[in-house]
Amino acid sequence: MTTRARPAAVTAVFVLLILIAVYQIVMSLLALAGAVAMETVGFVAESAQVPTWAVLTAAAIGLVYGVAAAVLAAMVHRNRPGTRRAVTAANGVYAVVVLALLSTEVTAVPEIITAAIALAVVGLANSESAKEYLTAAAPAERTRSQVG
Repeated sequence: MTTRARPAAVTAVFVLLILIAVYQIVMSLLALAGAVAMETVGFVAESAQVPTWAVLTAAAIGLVYGVAAAVLAAMVHRNRPGTRRAVTAANGVYAVVVLALLSTEVTAVPEIITAAIALAVVGLANSESAKEYLTAAAPAERTRSQVG
């Protein structure tokens, strides 16, 4: 870890990634349970307004994004090399996927809000203070050569 103080933008990215990870993983697991109920419980299937495939697709996308957000939060916390690019790529891809699925039954208001938060994370990760902090030279303990 670096000895420099973490900028507010980096702290915000870290907190948002944790919140995204928890929300996406919990909601995806609940959606998977709902999809199972849609297939096994008659009255649930009859009252469902969204097809099972849409629920499963949204759950899969959310689960992948949630796990990615958890990994990225750990990377931000430890200031690993390539963190800013990884945060930008993963959140940008999620936002593009949600926007691409906007005309389908997969995307609803919660996904659109999460995509907006993902774009906010991209913006925060690419702010001047975050760029400087996340792309600074590696700490001394990472640059020492390994003696075998």
